[in-house]
Amino acid sequence: MRDILRDRQRWGRNGMVSTGSPPATLAALDVLREGGTAFDAAITASAVLTVALPMACGPGGDGVAVLHRAGQDEPVSLTALGRAPAGASPEAYRSRGLTTVPATGALSLSTPALIDGWYRLHREYGTLPFERLLEPAIDIAVSGVAVTDQVARWTRDNLAALEQPGFRDLYEPHGSPDAVGSVLRQPGLAALYSMVASAHRTPETLRAELADAITPVSDELGGLIARADLLVDHARVEPAATVRLGQYRVATTPAPTQGPLLLQNLALYRSLSRGQSSDRPDMIHLLAEIIDQTYGWRLREFGDPEFVGFTDPLDPALLASLASGVDPDKRSPSSCLGHYSEGDTSHFAVLDREGNGVSWVQSLGLGFGSGIGVPELGLFLGNRLGRSATIDPVHPNVCAPGKRPVNTIFPWSSSGPEGLRWLGGTPGGDGQTQWNAQVLLGLIEDSVSPLQALSRPRWTHYPGCDKVEAAMEPQLRVDDTMDAGTVAELGSRGHEVVPKASVGGVVRVLERGRTCAWGLDEGRHEGLTVGW
Repeated sequence: MRDILRDRQRWGRNGMVSTGSPPATLAALDVLREGGTAFDAAITASAVLTVALPMACGPGGDGVAVLHRAGQDEPVSLTALGRAPAGASPEAYRSRGLTTVPATGALSLSTPALIDGWYRLHREYGTLPFERLLEPAIDIAVSGVAVTDQVARWTRDNLAALEQPGFRDLYEPHGSPDAVGSVLRQPGLAALYSMVASAHRTPETLRAELADAITPVSDELGGLIARADLLVDHARVEPAATVRLGQYRVATTPAPTQGPLLLQNLALYRSLSRGQSSDRPDMIHLLAEIIDQTYGWRLREFGDPEFVGFTDPLDPALLASLASGVDPDKRSPSSCLGHYSEGDTSHFAVLDREGNGVSWVQSLGLGFGSGIGVPELGLFLGNRLGRSATIDPVHPNVCAPGKRPVNTIFPWSSSGPEGLRWLGGTPGGDGQTQWNAQVLLGLIEDSVSPLQALSRPRWTHYPGCDKVEAAMEPQLRVDDTMDAGTVAELGSRGHEVVPKASVGGVVRVLERGRTCAWGLDEGRHEGLTVGW
């Protein structure tokens, strides 16, 4: 595995970009070469990814990022997260005979947020004209993007979500195996991004225009969105959530993203591992136990701090309580199994020559999000409410008007004595808290190189606390390259170990060195990492 990944390493003196689509990587690299910053390039990469991977992310979904500004020590969090509509109360769902928020369709909708994130990032840190940054997305939407094997497969796997003929007629022909090599044109997205890039439109006027387009669709399909829900600015810039591990500080996005669970996993592992290498079978078991405890805490306590209040995820008393539930010898009963009675993300990272850095994750929730939206604008609406929220009145993630559902997506960064060192992240629902922890523990606790950390066999603990995993039986899914002795010991500790050809989404890591940048993705998805 390490020899294969070695060929995917890239170096750059002036900057580095890694995304899940070659057109997005190259467009972002062009921005850097023109003198734009990592923040400018991030807007371009984000927009092009929505064109290249429309089932995985889109303007109607969410986006979150960790931002590092050259010469400043404190990392910043950017969150653009959709909210529940004003009509989304438990009573509204029960009155329709429902026992939970549907996974897709008009009742699953959270409000669009990603474009607000672009506007906020550009207002705070952008240098090139906004319309220049969206030019590549508009051009690719008009001229078309090549349908790869992954795009065809992901399209085919998610066609069932598409309710409206306008969307189904566009995407269905590109979902068959023989569609690989065809060209997908998306004139709706081109029209939308031309609106977004127009110099005479403010964020407020764009929101009003989108509200006029979205509200009738929701009304026609029995949704809960009101026009006023769509006039809100969803973007926030605030200090990142951080934890210190020795000489390194790991930063991520705060609640209601699952970034705080990553910090808990890292802090608990450091306190319980006795300095052992994290790829040993007893330490894999230990981290799996920790992950089960932090998932359980999420289900019991975690929600939008605007509604449930702020709880410090690293409070010593809380960490001690979670640690007390960890059995170092055998698998404990799942904290998540049966909790609910009732691929779809993209990550990228950018470094520029000045030392600015961005790690960014964006998502529609599930594939093609809610499956509905405004076809003439190529605008799928996200279904994070349906994927995450409940109608249990005592649950911290119960739906409520204006509330942000708990969101699985988060990026991360790590800084050392000389400033920003690594940027990273991955798509993959609840797997993100696990795979990111495995990579970071390799880098920080085991002091291995990024190549070595990404070459290790990966594993995933099931079930997590995502609603889509609610009925899964407890097991560890592992890469089939995992050592047979490790698999046997995990089995002896009570884990049902299920080997898989490949576990989970692609992890991308960029490293900022003293003179050059380094980048790698480990090839589980398509994409491109390029240095300049």
